[in-house]
Amino acid sequence: MSCEFRVVPHSRIPGSQMVECWRDGKFVAAIYHHRDGIRIVSKYMTDVSKEEEPAHIAGQWLAAAIIKLGK
Repeated sequence: MSCEFRVVPHSRIPGSQMVECWRDGKFVAAIYHHRDGIRIVSKYMTDVSKEEEPAHIAGQWLAAAIIKLGK
């Protein structure tokens, strides 16, 4: 299974960008800024959970969510 991320202009928020997630050449999700944080949208979203252990990224320990995408 191949996964690709693309940064593209947001189609409904002028001047903003979003990240598209493509799996095996098929669009599966978009991630973009929301007034309260970020928004992830997908018709394939099946489960969301919070990781028990924080992730160490850019010298910081950060909370992380796992979003499962079905087929």
